[in-house]
Amino acid sequence: MAQSKGTDVVIQLLDQALKAGLTAKYVMFDTWFSNPHQIVQISQRGLNVIAMVKKSSKITYEFEGKRMNVKQIFNACKKRRGRSRYLLSVPVKVGDRRSCQRWCPRLMPE
Repeated sequence: MAQSKGTDVVIQLLDQALKAGLTAKYVMFDTWFSNPHQIVQISQRGLNVIAMVKKSSKITYEFEGKRMNVKQIFNACKKRRGRSRYLLSVPVKVGDRRSCQRWCPRLMPE
């Protein structure tokens, strides 16, 4: 594992924990591990993901039928009075068309 990528090690450790009989409903991590591939892999193990998403122009999610990055999704959503101006929680789809999962990330602009 010392020569493996951190994102691969997370899945290996998660599989070991589940095989050892540990149970969980959620996996929580920071933006370092929050990418669509990781989220889909964890979801396929029957677990939910709680994470702050990475702000990257290269990572896209399906929002309202279109592929968009976090900044585009944030800009597409109208801000409502009385709501926090920093956080946004919207349903998006994660993964390719075959493994699409519905997910509600919290988006935070810089």
